[in-house]
Amino acid sequence: MKIQIKIFILFLGFAFSLPAFSQHLIGNVSEKNQNGKESPLPMAGIKWIGTKIYSTSDSLGNFHIAFPDSMPAELIVSMVGYKNDTIFFKDKFTANLKVLLKNEATTLGTVNITEKQQSTSNLITAPMNTELISHKELTLAACCNLSESFERNASVDVNFTDAVSGTKQIQMLGLDGIYTQILYENLPFVHGLSSSSGLSYIPGPWVESILVTKGTGSVVNGYEPITGQIQIEILELDKADKFFVNGYANSETRFEINSHFAHRFNKHLSTLLLVHANKNTMSMDKNHDTFMDLPLTEQYNFLNRWHYSTDKMEGQIGIRALSENKMGGQMMNESIPNPYMINIHTNQFETFTKNALLFPDAPYKSMALITTERYQNQDATFGTKEYSGEQKSLYVNTIDQTIIGTTFNKIKFGGSLELDNYNEKFSANTITKNDSVFNTQEIVPGVYTEYTYSNDSNISLVAGLRADYYNLNELMVDPRLHFKYNLTKKSAFRLSGGRGFRTPHIFAENMQVLASSREVVIKEKLLPEVAWNYGATFTQKFKLFYREASFNMDFFRTDFQNQVVVDLEDARKIQFYNLKGISYSNAFQTDFSFQPLERWDVKLAYKYYDVKTTYNGILLEKPFVPTDRALLNIDYATKFEKWKFDLTVKWFGKSRLPNTSANAPEFQLHDYSDTYFTLMAQVTKKFRWIDVYIGAENLFNYTIPHPIIDPTNPFGPNFDATMIWGPITGRMGYGGIRYTLK
Repeated sequence: MKIQIKIFILFLGFAFSLPAFSQHLIGNVSEKNQNGKESPLPMAGIKWIGTKIYSTSDSLGNFHIAFPDSMPAELIVSMVGYKNDTIFFKDKFTANLKVLLKNEATTLGTVNITEKQQSTSNLITAPMNTELISHKELTLAACCNLSESFERNASVDVNFTDAVSGTKQIQMLGLDGIYTQILYENLPFVHGLSSSSGLSYIPGPWVESILVTKGTGSVVNGYEPITGQIQIEILELDKADKFFVNGYANSETRFEINSHFAHRFNKHLSTLLLVHANKNTMSMDKNHDTFMDLPLTEQYNFLNRWHYSTDKMEGQIGIRALSENKMGGQMMNESIPNPYMINIHTNQFETFTKNALLFPDAPYKSMALITTERYQNQDATFGTKEYSGEQKSLYVNTIDQTIIGTTFNKIKFGGSLELDNYNEKFSANTITKNDSVFNTQEIVPGVYTEYTYSNDSNISLVAGLRADYYNLNELMVDPRLHFKYNLTKKSAFRLSGGRGFRTPHIFAENMQVLASSREVVIKEKLLPEVAWNYGATFTQKFKLFYREASFNMDFFRTDFQNQVVVDLEDARKIQFYNLKGISYSNAFQTDFSFQPLERWDVKLAYKYYDVKTTYNGILLEKPFVPTDRALLNIDYATKFEKWKFDLTVKWFGKSRLPNTSANAPEFQLHDYSDTYFTLMAQVTKKFRWIDVYIGAENLFNYTIPHPIIDPTNPFGPNFDATMIWGPITGRMGYGGIRYTLK
């Protein structure tokens, strides 16, 4: 009977419909002459920013261009001698776009303007606080995977979780990455068992662009976003280079290769294959604490998707598979007869589909369907502690979208279904009152609607409401509201607010806690985490030194109604329990970007965090979160970007450290961490088909003095490799070659 009910619910999900993924935008480009009349502009360039989708206007100024696979997106219209126009699209609604370019010619003669495209930019026309990280940005650092793609970004923080597994996790608004929904092309990506290491499962060279949205985001993509949403755009099938390969190596003996192959069989069918492999070949112990600085890792990863289209139908199908093995811990030699070792084995397999019905005569209407099916298993050993997990998931998301009267009023509605089956086992000295926390079956059907008002000039409003029934708890209703007002064409003020919830999986999300001698204590049945997020943003773009500049300032507050508290305040235990008291995050950020000279880009950013949680009745600062941070980016490129030079300096203020007074005096930490700087740089030389790059990270060679507490006695009561508040590896050099066949 239960199986029949699930099948019935699944068929109901398929009965809904979702937005079309790729239609064509039709428009016209013209100018206003001295008599005030409009004249068509032929050969104007039309391009979606961050993609390779490009078109030109004909002799009458008319054009048509395919929409990118995922929205939102920005379209730039340009022509020599005219001021560029950038238009933001939240959805694929516009039937006939009219673009009027302004002539920048003067009576003194013709001026040719060469504009250097920024690698990151705040989308001033977006109703939500959204930052676009382009493919160009991902090539400016050694971003071998997504966890390393935000090192130059001010909005997303990246840090090691422990000193033995080499795992990196992100933070947004001062809170862990589990409160940020991470998608790739509207499909859930970091979810469940992949919460701890999922960001390392998408290689940087696979990514076309990344959209980072602060706040609760849209109700369309689910109930989970609380602090933000990260949307990953994979290389596009029809626009990807025919062949690409990137070889990479660094001083920590990591070798990596990324490649993709694109082929179009005919006008209806094309495919894209992406492959990745990396391996660490040598164990290193630079700080001489007997532990490997980074584990020996071997990962194989591939993704293959097919795109098909007809006049009335379009879609994609694809598969993704990953296998990864990690081995770390103490250096194996004769002086350590019983070394402390870690082993983590992960396998992941996923299929996905995207199908859409096209309405050429009604481009404001769209119907489509997204599904994804995933299987993952993970086995981990940290010394004498063992963890194994298995996840089987099905995700269905559907939307109908249309207009109410005019295109100023748009509405979406639809449903979603998430089925997750978890089987988790943990063996150690564990105290728990409810063993069912390790084996759960979650069924979450949901419905939602979202109304958007935009007058295409100065006001945008997005109001959404979704209701989800969580079978292990209750009905959850989450409202969200986003408002934007453009004071001028180059300034925007935004307000946002909304509610989100998520279900905790404490071992998958906190695997680093196994790298210690702490006793794991689950004090009670853990409930879903629920929080409200509110934010305000001001963005101003202007001219400085006759070049583009921008200023952005935002403030976000997150208030938890319930939170699973990860309590490290007892040096002998790690405790998990539901929040009893208050927990909040206040996050303030300001950044300033400008071009002081031609082909120079400079970005300055400062961030302040006030994050506190109630631990056993006492309100304390969240550990390992610096109150203050600052960032400086400097980029320079020669003409035609034949040479590129990039430098990033980051400063981290003090962060509170958990109480270690129960340890022996020599193993006790200070109440607060030190402040420190990091520096990274890269130089790239561009040839016809080849890019050669060299660079270095952590050039100041700063590391935590003692990343592991009592490393010589890893099976003793004081051992702890989780007290990580800064870099654990020193200076690292790298180099690589990119080859592209158009």
